[in-house]
Amino acid sequence: MKFAEFAIALGVAVFVLIFTMAASFPMVAVYAYLIEPGHPPEFYSEAANWIAPWSSYVLGPIAFFCCNYWLVKYGRVQFPLLFAASTIGFYLLVDLGLLGFLLNIPLSSYITVAVMLSLAVKVIAAFWGAKLGLAQRPAPA
Repeated sequence: MKFAEFAIALGVAVFVLIFTMAASFPMVAVYAYLIEPGHPPEFYSEAANWIAPWSSYVLGPIAFFCCNYWLVKYGRVQFPLLFAASTIGFYLLVDLGLLGFLLNIPLSSYITVAVMLSLAVKVIAAFWGAKLGLAQRPAPA
């Protein structure tokens, strides 16, 4: 794989992290305004702790699938499965780096069954997207 492809894989990982974090804000807003309105702000701050991870659980695999599919199909990635593995590897490095080193969250509290299941689904989605993108590549001109 070329350096540029590794850089793109890192970009995918950062995009998925930012996208899923950003999506958690509207999810909490919907909860606050439509499902449980009228509570003090502390209630919604506490609710965000269990609502926000769901944006990663649900939207993370979708984002990994779409990014890998599109970049493999149209971006002419030389080694699609290595590219998909790189997106997941960089995602883990960035995510664990943010949690462990910057936010000082112990990794033992982060590694749960739900997180492992979510990661497994993201891995499957990334590889599935790359495999499907490879199968549907337009023929070279």
